[in-house]
Amino acid sequence: MSRKLTVGAALALALLMVAASIPLTMLYARSQQNKLIKDLPQLIEDFGALQEIQKKVGEEYYKDPAGDKVTIGMVRGYIAGLGDPRSRYLKAEEYKTYMDRLEGKTQELGIVLKYSPEVVGLVIDQVKAGSTAALNGLKPGDHITRAESGGLPLSIVAEIAPDKAEAEIKKFYAETTAAADTASIAVTITYKRDGIYQPPVNVMLGSAVSSISVDMKNAWQSSDKTVGYIAIHHFFKNTADQLEAAIKNLSERGALSYVLDVRGCSEGDLESVLKAIDLFSVVSRDGGVMATLQYKDGSTVQYPSSSKNIVSSLPGGRFVVLIDNNTSGVAELFAYDLRAYNANKIFLVGAPTKGVRTVQEPFELSVGGAALLTVGTVTPYLVAPGQAWSVAPNDSLPATDTLLSVIYQISGREQQLNRAIEILTMPREKAEAEF
Repeated sequence: MSRKLTVGAALALALLMVAASIPLTMLYARSQQNKLIKDLPQLIEDFGALQEIQKKVGEEYYKDPAGDKVTIGMVRGYIAGLGDPRSRYLKAEEYKTYMDRLEGKTQELGIVLKYSPEVVGLVIDQVKAGSTAALNGLKPGDHITRAESGGLPLSIVAEIAPDKAEAEIKKFYAETTAAADTASIAVTITYKRDGIYQPPVNVMLGSAVSSISVDMKNAWQSSDKTVGYIAIHHFFKNTADQLEAAIKNLSERGALSYVLDVRGCSEGDLESVLKAIDLFSVVSRDGGVMATLQYKDGSTVQYPSSSKNIVSSLPGGRFVVLIDNNTSGVAELFAYDLRAYNANKIFLVGAPTKGVRTVQEPFELSVGGAALLTVGTVTPYLVAPGQAWSVAPNDSLPATDTLLSVIYQISGREQQLNRAIEILTMPREKAEAEF
């Protein structure tokens, strides 16, 4: 005999089936999540630990934590946990500074001041490489006696009381920054060097950061200045234009060969270094791809050359690139490609480079600031995507980051430069035979 369920019994059974299905559904969902989300149990445990730490800090820490500092510390700690020193969190002001530098902009003169009891005044402690101050010849130890902008004096006097020096330095920085934010104007600086007044210099504010330093060097064992020397400090958006202008200027001054010094160079972005490489590139049967960027999913982006080769149009047209253990990132790509594009014309001298082949990009955050993250690896001209590559010199000389004395480091750097000049001065056939 068939039995019928009462409405109440049917409802109770339905509720029981739903209740029984919940844990089964949760178990199934958990198993699927474990497949879709790597290490989900560990992530849940770590998140629980974070919540517990936050609770304990709120209950037990001896004073109220500064919320913004804790948040920034957590964000930085997350990125630091990647184990990649080139990935980092940038606060809003740090992100602005980072982007300004990539654009080749600066909001400073490029000098760091300090008080000197010897002159009872302010002297230059540091001159930043590639800054407009450096280009105007200012050096550490110069005694700044007066500064004016737009005909109005700034907070610099020839003599100052020691207890007022710090405040005056801060005021001077604030004044020059304010001037840089309003217009590209110059600060006229009057200074003494070794107690002797020098001609005043006009240092531009808000002007482009110079990525390079330029000089003429004597040929090997000769008094003839026929070797152009260019130190490249970083690869920013204006570097390629500055480099091309410098090479042409040195050629007009009588340079027959050139030293490109990227020792210690690491800062810059991929787009900027490719513009610099393109000055030396040639289109070949493989398309002349300067670099290939490979992302973690295996996809690639290729950057072809436009064959803007200035080497063949220069008298002599011979180059040596100086590299060392502190040459890294974009500077390594620069050195590798220049030699690959110009075999028997461009040699590398120094020590093997650092071996950083990753590329970083900034990602602006909606809450302010940005995450600077490594997004992929780069391979140079004539190297297959993802293939290991390294930058070793044609002529190896002692590294410059040795733990020996500063004197040895200086002499080692000078030795590398002298060797570069020697190679450039020797007959082309001999250089080709050696390398």
